[in-house]
Amino acid sequence: MKKKIYPNIIAVCLLTVLCNCKQTGEREPVETRVMDPVAEIPEWLKITVEAALSSDSLSVWIPTNDLSTSSLIRVPRFPSSRHENETELSPFDIHAIDTSAIYAISGVRNEQQSFQIAVASVNELTGLSVKADDLISEKGDTLSAENIRIRYVRYVPVQRARSEYIWTSRYEDVYNGKEISGFGTPDIVADPLIDVSEINVPAYRAQPVWFTLQIPAAQTPGTYSGALHIQTGQYREVTLNLAVNVLPPVLPSPPDYQFFLDLWFNPNAVAAVNGLEPWSEEHWAQIDLYLKDLASRGAKTVTALIVPDPWSIGWLGGSRHSQTGIGYLTMVNWLRDDSGQWSFDYSLFDRFVETCFRHGIDRRIDAFTLTPFDHKDGWQIHFQHKENYAADTLFFDPSDTEYKRIWKIFLRDFENHLTQKGWLNKTYLSFDESPREVIDAILDIISDSAPVFLNQLSIAGKIDTESLARSHSIFYAFLSEHSVESDKNALILQKRRSNPDKTTTFYLCGDPAHPNTFTYSPAIEARMIPWLSAFYKLDGYLRWAYNSWPDKDPYSHPVFNFIQGDDYYIYPGKQGPVSSIRWELLKEGIEDYELLRIINSPKSDEAIELAVRNRDGRKKNVTDFEEARRIILK
Repeated sequence: MKKKIYPNIIAVCLLTVLCNCKQTGEREPVETRVMDPVAEIPEWLKITVEAALSSDSLSVWIPTNDLSTSSLIRVPRFPSSRHENETELSPFDIHAIDTSAIYAISGVRNEQQSFQIAVASVNELTGLSVKADDLISEKGDTLSAENIRIRYVRYVPVQRARSEYIWTSRYEDVYNGKEISGFGTPDIVADPLIDVSEINVPAYRAQPVWFTLQIPAAQTPGTYSGALHIQTGQYREVTLNLAVNVLPPVLPSPPDYQFFLDLWFNPNAVAAVNGLEPWSEEHWAQIDLYLKDLASRGAKTVTALIVPDPWSIGWLGGSRHSQTGIGYLTMVNWLRDDSGQWSFDYSLFDRFVETCFRHGIDRRIDAFTLTPFDHKDGWQIHFQHKENYAADTLFFDPSDTEYKRIWKIFLRDFENHLTQKGWLNKTYLSFDESPREVIDAILDIISDSAPVFLNQLSIAGKIDTESLARSHSIFYAFLSEHSVESDKNALILQKRRSNPDKTTTFYLCGDPAHPNTFTYSPAIEARMIPWLSAFYKLDGYLRWAYNSWPDKDPYSHPVFNFIQGDDYYIYPGKQGPVSSIRWELLKEGIEDYELLRIINSPKSDEAIELAVRNRDGRKKNVTDFEEARRIILK
C-alpha cells in the first residue's frame, strides 16, 4: 500500500449567471434579458432575414404551421426563406397566422401540452409580451389562463467539445441545418426557456414564445376557446384564436408514473453556480428547488455519493479532474483516527435522502461507488484525520488486501446505518460503465461484509454485467433497431422482463448522434426517448447528468469536455432550475408512455412503431407523435 497526502482542493469557478430567472413566482424585469450572444449581425444576414419577413410589419407564425406539433422544432434565430431549389414543404417554412382562424391542440387530463409561436421584425421590438385569455367551453366551463405558462426561448452558442475528437458524436453528424442559426456569425441554437413578463427583441431576429398548458385532472372534457394576445411597443396587437380539446382520460400524477426515470443530480454544481457554501442552508434551499423539478418528471432515484467525485479522470499535466466541469462532493465523511480506527459521518447523506423522499423521489437510493470510473491510476480511498479533519488519500492496487479490508469496514457500517434508518431495502450499490472484470473483483468485498447488497446492485453499462444487476441500464447502442426479439441481447432483455423484481432501462450519453438530447439535437428526438422504452418493453430511461454544467456560465460557455448538452438538461438560475426545450419534450414523451399504459390499446404496437420510425430527427415527420396518439386514443 502506498500513502501520500492528497490535497482536498476542488477548483470551483463561481459562475456569473446571465439568466437569473425564476422557475415559479414573480418574474424578472425585462432589462436583465439577453436572448442571444450575438452583438452585431452582418449586412448580408440582414438581407437574408428581410427577404423572409413581411416588410416593416410584425411577422407572427406558428412553427410547423400546426400548433399541435409546433414545439417539435427549434426556431432559427435568423429566419430565412425556402431556397428556390427546395420544392418540398418544410416544417421550417414561415406561414403568417390567419387572425380569423382557430388554432387547436388536444390533450388528456392531468397532462402537459407545449406549443409555440414565433414573432419577428426587421425593426427592434420593445416590450414584447403575450397574454392568454381564460378558455371557455360551449357549456360555460372555464379552463383558467393560470394553467398556461408563458416563457421566452433563449439562444446559446454552439461550441465544439474535446469528446467529439475522441469518441462521442460530432457536430456535423448531429445538427439540423435549419435548427442551428447564425451561419457561423456565430452559430446559435434555441434551448433555455426564460420566465419573464416581457422582453425586447433586436431587429432581424425571430423570438419564439413557449407555452406550457397544464390540463387539470378534474377539468371537464370538451373544447375550450379563447385567445392569445401578442403585444409590442411598435405594432398593433395581434390576436391568435386558440382552442383546447380536453379529452376524457386522466393521466397519473408524476409520483405515480410507472416510467422509471433515472437522472443523476449533482448538488455541488448548484452551489458552485450560485456562489454558495456547499451544504449551507442557502444551498439546501436551492437543492429543494431542483428536486422539485426532478420530481415533476417522475424521477425515481436518489443520486447518493458515498465517496468524493467518483467520476474523476486523467487531466492536464498528469493531474486529475472530474469528467464534468464541476465535480461531485461526497455525502459520507470517512474518518480515521491515529490508532487506525475508521468511523463514518452520514449526516449529509441522511439529510439529502430525506429531502429527496420528501419530494417523492423515493424508489431507490443509488450509492456511488466502490469502483473508480477511470482505473489508470489505481484505486483510492479519500478520508479525513479525525483529530484535525485534515484531508488525506490512500492509494492502492486493486488486489491490495488493505483496500478490501477498509471497504468491508465501511459496508458493514453502512448496512447497519441503513437498517436503522429503514432504508436498507431501497439502497443499491451503483456502478457506471465498470467493466465486468472490475465488478467481479469487488464482489468478494461485498460478499464478506454486507452480502445483502449482492441482490441490490445497480449497473449502467454493457450487457455482460446484467446478470449481476437487479437494476440494469443498457447502452442504447446494444439494442437492435429493427427487431426486439431476434438477437442475443433482445433475448436477455426478454428474460429480465419476465422477472418483476428487476428494473431494466436504457441510457444515452455522448453517442449515438441520433436519437439524443444534445443542445442542438433535433428537438423532436427528446420526445421520442420514452417511446423507445415502450418499443423495447423497458421500464424507463437513464442519463448520467441532469445538471453537470461546465465550470463556466453555460449560457455563454456551454461546453466543458463533452459534446454540448450531454451533461445537462436544464440551466441554472438564482431562483432554481431554468427549463429547456428538450427538458419539456422529454416530460411530454414520458406522458405519452403513461398514456400508452393506461389506455392499453390493441393498436399500441402500431402506434409505437410509428412514433419511433426515423430515429434521426432530421428526417422525422413532425406529425408522427400526434398520429400515434390518435391511434391509441381511438
